[in-house]
Amino acid sequence: MPVDRLAPVRAAFAQGRFAAAVTACDAALRTEPANLDLLHIKGLALFRLGRRAEAGATLEQAARLAPNDPAIAGNFGRVLAADGRFAEAATQFRRALARAPRSVADREDLGTALCCLERYEEGAAEYEAALALDPARSATLLKLARARLQQGHFETALDLAARAERADARLAPRAAGLRGYAALRLGRHEEAAAEYSRALAGGETGSELRLGRGRARRRLGDRAGATEDFAAAAADPAGAYDAALEQAAMADGAGDEASAQREIRRALGLRPGGIRARWIEAMMFPTLWRSEEEIATARDAWNRKLAAIEADLRLDSREAVLEAALAVQSATNFRLHYQGADDRPEQERYGRILARIAAARYPEHAEPRRRARGRRPRVGFLSAHLRQHSIWKTHGAWIADSRGDFAKHVYYAGHRMDAGFTDALAARADRFVPSNSVERLIAEIAADALDLLIYLDHGMSIELQLAAALPLAPIQANGLGHPVTSGLPAMTHALSSALMEPADGERFYSERLVRLAGTASCYDGARLAGLIAAAPAPARSGDRIRYLCAQNLIKYLPRHDRVFAEIAAELPAAEFHFLGRDAREIAAFRTRLAEAFGRKGLETERLCVFHGPLLPPDYIALNRACDIFLDAILWSGNNTTHEAVAAGLPVLTLPGPQMRGRHSLAVLTQMGMSETIARDVEDYIAMAVRAGRDAEWRRHLAAETERRRARLFDDPAPIRDLERFIESALEAAEGR
Repeated sequence: MPVDRLAPVRAAFAQGRFAAAVTACDAALRTEPANLDLLHIKGLALFRLGRRAEAGATLEQAARLAPNDPAIAGNFGRVLAADGRFAEAATQFRRALARAPRSVADREDLGTALCCLERYEEGAAEYEAALALDPARSATLLKLARARLQQGHFETALDLAARAERADARLAPRAAGLRGYAALRLGRHEEAAAEYSRALAGGETGSELRLGRGRARRRLGDRAGATEDFAAAAADPAGAYDAALEQAAMADGAGDEASAQREIRRALGLRPGGIRARWIEAMMFPTLWRSEEEIATARDAWNRKLAAIEADLRLDSREAVLEAALAVQSATNFRLHYQGADDRPEQERYGRILARIAAARYPEHAEPRRRARGRRPRVGFLSAHLRQHSIWKTHGAWIADSRGDFAKHVYYAGHRMDAGFTDALAARADRFVPSNSVERLIAEIAADALDLLIYLDHGMSIELQLAAALPLAPIQANGLGHPVTSGLPAMTHALSSALMEPADGERFYSERLVRLAGTASCYDGARLAGLIAAAPAPARSGDRIRYLCAQNLIKYLPRHDRVFAEIAAELPAAEFHFLGRDAREIAAFRTRLAEAFGRKGLETERLCVFHGPLLPPDYIALNRACDIFLDAILWSGNNTTHEAVAAGLPVLTLPGPQMRGRHSLAVLTQMGMSETIARDVEDYIAMAVRAGRDAEWRRHLAAETERRRARLFDDPAPIRDLERFIESALEAAEGR
């Protein structure tokens, strides 16, 4: 084409007169329809005008005519990416780079397309290649930081964002926003709130920043600040739905059921049928049941809502899959388990939904795995609580003391690394992987090609629900740290206690039940003895008979409130000591107990003492100051019972029909103390009254507890049984 005919087209484009450029191109193309320069400029002008479909069609024509032109391929890729067609865009960027490998822009845009396809490692590699070509590209550092965030490499992302800010101070607000997200995922909530504040003060906008700071503030207990941020996010249409859900979750956590329901209705108004709102609404049980009728109503509503969600679940688009995955990582049916019922049917429905979503979200990990042959077996242990926590106490020895011809891979999804706890288990692992990122943990576990994977505390971490629904190993065992069946098709075994399980225990599990010897725990007696020796001296005054009721208040069902009232009616000297999480929960439980006590003409103020959360030394001191440990009915004490025994406190229990109501039964059976195991509720009440009235019997029980307690601790039998299970399960898998 003559230069004088192309020059006006280029001039119009350079001057931003894109409509004029398109008109000029069309006129010239009528005589030269295959002119690459005209097609290229026209495609770019159409793109600038927002006419993406026409731009794509024009550049596609140019790319067909000149498949080796890197400029056309790169620009066609950018149009495709803007239209959300990232896989096709990546193909074009690779085509451009095949001819112009030092094109930094194409390299970076390929990285972005790959990250949009959730191929973060490949995307990060392209960003690093772009930086190798042009180290001064500070904005690329931020993109690399974002990719590392998505991979769960939060510390690396923090460092990259800081480097970007040092290289270009203008990027400070954007870098602060990324650092806020990383700190939030690391559980460093104060740091996260400060970084989000820096980003907002620096002029960054967007509801994600407000939502992020609101989440950090909520976890810091700053409800007013969180409410302010969520309200600001709600004013932005892009953040209104998420803000409503955050407000609902915050109200639910505070026991404000009316506000929680109002926010859920607002969310459903914004997105009718939105699975996240429907899921969170279904999981909104009270933190403390007011009546048995309320339990029945809530259970029926949960079943109806979950059935509807299961029937309506559509996973036919990337957006639908991501929304469903966010939903099941936003709320859990944890409170359903505290209703005293057989939860297997409900758990199996819940598990089917999780399995469908997990398979759609991580299709590369959805197929069952086979054992690798010709190498040392690999056994994984996954937990979110390998710190100073009850799971460490009951299950830590599974990691620390197990031995055998297998490599131990330990995956820790918690935020805290407690000295003397986390590091002790890390030291016993052949491989230790700490990460707060589910995606990274899934990738690490899959890459390790485990032969057997044990979930120590399935059901206690919302974030790990989807991982547990995937067949990441040929054999997957539920360690029952949360003593409820998983209901997951991918979970093959449930590792329980021989002394806790009833004869018909199998019927409560979707997994194959394995009974480990004793209490299934090799509980550390020396550590407890040290705590007891260092605890403050018990404070006693008056002649009250102190009953320690140490369970989480959600474990006490309304149907059993009368137990305390009837004990008190028979024994005016009774004094019940309860522990609560906060003043709101304590007030609600006190109100409920007052009804039962009132029917006996008694007042809770004189008979019930409520304690907030206690540090370990103070909790041990409370055990030593009490006379009798009253076990909860239908959800028994496990750690609390071990600690009561270690403190010399006699334990009274009424075994339930399921393992979670039989922990104390197992403890007392192992000690050879059956005389405080009740037959029924009336026997339990009579036994508690006798223990209060009969000082001689009480002294006898205390003496026997001290004499026999050594039988309970440091028992290697469960660990040997665990090793035998691992060996036999691996042999069975080898034979398949």
